[in-house]
Amino acid sequence: MAKAIALVETRAGCEICETQSRYDVLLHGKKVGQLYFNMRGYVGTLPTPSGTQLCIGERAITAYRKAVAQLNREWADSTG
Repeated sequence: MAKAIALVETRAGCEICETQSRYDVLLHGKKVGQLYFNMRGYVGTLPTPSGTQLCIGERAITAYRKAVAQLNREWADSTG
């Protein structure tokens, strides 16, 4: 079964002075957002099965990957 949410590393949208890559947030293969590096971590939102957006604050990319894994489990449970 394909995962509902994926993070794809990209340099698209980066300014010249940005040293950290950005991450496109894909929902069923379509871009729905982007994570970008702020002062101490990545910032952005992740889609949830209920239709809302989850914001976990300024965190490391590993925290976002863990949140994506949890949300993918929730998506799988909600689709049966």
